[in-house]
Amino acid sequence: MKNQTKSELFFEIFRFLLVGGFATLVDYGVTWAVKNYLVQNLNQGLATFLYTLAGFTAGLLTNWFLQKFVYRYITKDQQRSKLVFLKFVVLSLIGFGITWVGMQLSTPLHDDVLIDFLFLHNIQLIFWIFKVVLTIIVLIINYVGRKLFVFNQKDEISNIESNHEIDKELEKEKNNN
Repeated sequence: MKNQTKSELFFEIFRFLLVGGFATLVDYGVTWAVKNYLVQNLNQGLATFLYTLAGFTAGLLTNWFLQKFVYRYITKDQQRSKLVFLKFVVLSLIGFGITWVGMQLSTPLHDDVLIDFLFLHNIQLIFWIFKVVLTIIVLIINYVGRKLFVFNQKDEISNIESNHEIDKELEKEKNNN
């Protein structure tokens, strides 16, 4: 990972929060729609899994397509890399697991406190408190994990250096022949 100035790091975190905030809105919107319109007649455990998965997937895809905005050093090769996408998905699945387990644990409390907010009626306050707390936990894990594990510049720099050394060796062999 390259050494960043405090200013570069601040703006990277700021961009991460903007992209993450937008992806979270997409996640919450899809979660709300699926929870309130698509899975109401299903078993509670299955319903919780499906609305959490739907929101997660929408947020994941939103995040993936906007990562170049956050981590300005992402290369085109990284953007197209199946391995980088796989790392991104694995890290995101860890976040999904944390969210899903948290939502499962909080399920018995969901209907206890209902409030009206703006044009929305009977919002399950405790449900959304748990969702926000879990989002903050996963946000921290995602930032650190993406920076160190998914979009690690050190790996990219060593690959480039390794490729340069291979090129030099091939050039030497070519000149010797």
